[in-house]
Amino acid sequence: MKYKAGEITIDGVTKWVVVAGKKYFPHTLSDSKDEAHLWAIKESAMWHAKQIRALSEEFGFVEGESLNEWCNLS
Repeated sequence: MKYKAGEITIDGVTKWVVVAGKKYFPHTLSDSKDEAHLWAIKESAMWHAKQIRALSEEFGFVEGESLNEWCNLS
């Protein structure tokens, strides 16, 4: 998975967020690890979908179909 749930402390309060290295996504601020983990799944899925679309645009058709079609992203 591209992203994961991690803890951060803001003004002395520990919260859960989606992290990527030392960066985090403020809109994923959560009170529980489970909620942050679900956000991490969503953010990872969106990142992978964008990568597939970019590869599909770059390489066009492979074996008669685009990568979007292979992954049902059309």
